[in-house]
Amino acid sequence: FIGYIPNNRPPIGLDDYLKLYLMITENKTFKIISKQPTYDYLVPHVYLTPKGVNLLKIIQDIPINPFLTGKFSDVIIRPEIKLMVDLLYKHRLIDFPLGLYQQFEAVVDGFCQDLKVRSKTRDFMSLKNHWDSSFGNSRKAYNRFEEAVLYSNPMFQVHSLLVSAEFMNVDDFSMDQKTFSPVTVEDMLRATSSKIIEAVWANNAENHTLGILSKQETTIRGFKSIRLIFFVAREDTDFTPFAESQLYTDVEPFVFREGKTSIGWSDITCMNSGVEPLVYGIESNFYDTNQNYIGMRLTTLKYSLIGPEYWVRFKYTNTTFKVEKSSY
Repeated sequence: FIGYIPNNRPPIGLDDYLKLYLMITENKTFKIISKQPTYDYLVPHVYLTPKGVNLLKIIQDIPINPFLTGKFSDVIIRPEIKLMVDLLYKHRLIDFPLGLYQQFEAVVDGFCQDLKVRSKTRDFMSLKNHWDSSFGNSRKAYNRFEEAVLYSNPMFQVHSLLVSAEFMNVDDFSMDQKTFSPVTVEDMLRATSSKIIEAVWANNAENHTLGILSKQETTIRGFKSIRLIFFVAREDTDFTPFAESQLYTDVEPFVFREGKTSIGWSDITCMNSGVEPLVYGIESNFYDTNQNYIGMRLTTLKYSLIGPEYWVRFKYTNTTFKVEKSSY
């Protein structure tokens, strides 16, 4: 194909997969190849249309995308993306020889028709609606929590604790030494997290904690975690080392690393997007409704916490985001 360089393609995000899905299902045509005549009428120049370029980018990304190759053994992906990828495999487009462009075009057409039909089945629409409804509930819960925090606390800081265990599968378990009943890694993480939540909340008058959020996380290396997020009120900007704070004192007895389990303070990815760390002496996890770019920073914080579950979740289809404690 003229103008297509397969080894010089930009990174592919899951949003690119969803855009391709919508491009196919919401349009009556999906033309991927354009032909132009040459001096030899039997040998046309073959060009990929923008839709064709998008399709090939996705096809070449699928075999190396960790969310689609099973490297996250306990994670499921958004229904539209999973359906589209499954059908690309079914129609054998993942390794179809591109030199046979006429056959390729015909197979793509069959794939598109198949995708349109299967995307309108009752089972699929029910799964998609449940996925979207669950995410919508998380967004509403966070919005109510944030609104309550901002109503009477124009300044606050956000701290994050990661309770982690390394297991190959979320269903892996050990035995309770007293009852000899199975205890899954999720049970262990939740029990440990609950102890920390109760200890912090019992002393919230002193540590000024406004609320506690939680969400489950995983890594490609097999670590399963529950992230606890503490919103702490501030009355001034006289920042002191975090180790001198009451919240740190309350949580520190739980912090440890032993074998496959650990509890430790952890940053929230992209929490300070839009403001350079410590610029003008501002702490990166400090929020003030009178700050420049505060709207953008609050939005970034929000979707750093709830956004990943729009795309991927654990084996069950409900989101894991939860408002554990709130002062309001």
